[in-house]
Amino acid sequence: MKSNLFFVGMLCLLMIGFQLKTEAQEVGDYNFLKERLENTKAITIKVIEAMPESLYMYKPTDDLRTYKALVSHIVYSIEWNIALLKNEPIKWQPGDENRFSKQELIEYANEEFDNLIQFMTSTKASPELTEKVIDVLNHNAHHRGQLMIYLRLKGITPPN
Repeated sequence: MKSNLFFVGMLCLLMIGFQLKTEAQEVGDYNFLKERLENTKAITIKVIEAMPESLYMYKPTDDLRTYKALVSHIVYSIEWNIALLKNEPIKWQPGDENRFSKQELIEYANEEFDNLIQFMTSTKASPELTEKVIDVLNHNAHHRGQLMIYLRLKGITPPN
């Protein structure tokens, strides 16, 4: 009898814990992704800053984007994904990816990362939101890796 009561008690505690976790997620409990986005933002900004602006038009081969265009692509994709998440999709029209100055790209990156973090933490948790944020993180990591190769090709040690 005591073991049955103990088992029922433990089951109740587990159910209460699960319910509390579910309620926390319903109001946007994305601390695990918020920290990851903040870290990604910090390293991405350092990588953007690492290349001297005089080399922002550098590209290793003719068929690749310039450093400037690659940074622009990374940041525009965050803006584009936020619009999708808000159910306000915008056409993929990044425009001239070489139009921004280094300072404008740094400001643009800070703004779009902050917009994504704010949106994510103020929105009801969902598998779709989680998947899209992970997509943004993966896309950023892929292209940030390319930027780091550009830096190395110019003899610049990438930040870590």
